[in-house]
Amino acid sequence: MRPQTLREARSIFAVLAALTIFLGLVTPAAWLLGGALILYTFYFFRDPDRQAPPDPLAVVAPADGVVVEIVEKAENEVIKGTMRRVAIFLSVLDVHVNRAPIAGEVVYLEHHPGKFFDARNPESSIVN
Repeated sequence: MRPQTLREARSIFAVLAALTIFLGLVTPAAWLLGGALILYTFYFFRDPDRQAPPDPLAVVAPADGVVVEIVEKAENEVIKGTMRRVAIFLSVLDVHVNRAPIAGEVVYLEHHPGKFFDARNPESSIVN
């Protein structure tokens, strides 16, 4: 696990540790459950090294998971044209790190506040 990943997950670890300590004082079985949840959180935030192919024109998968949709969509903010969108579903067992699928430079960045719909809901990719 990379230090940046640990920093990003620190509040989750802190809450789990506090709950484990508090509930462990109430019932010893909570120590086991809390410890298992903390270990799973380390597993969830794992960030294994990936080797990209040497070909500079290669396109690699940006994330682990299952491709659930490939569609042509209108993009109205940057390209202002039709783009191909590849949707990848990540289960709770997949590595939750997204990588750049091609070499490039970020030329536009804007935050859009979203909702937290279940990723299995087709509408989630529009509003999340």
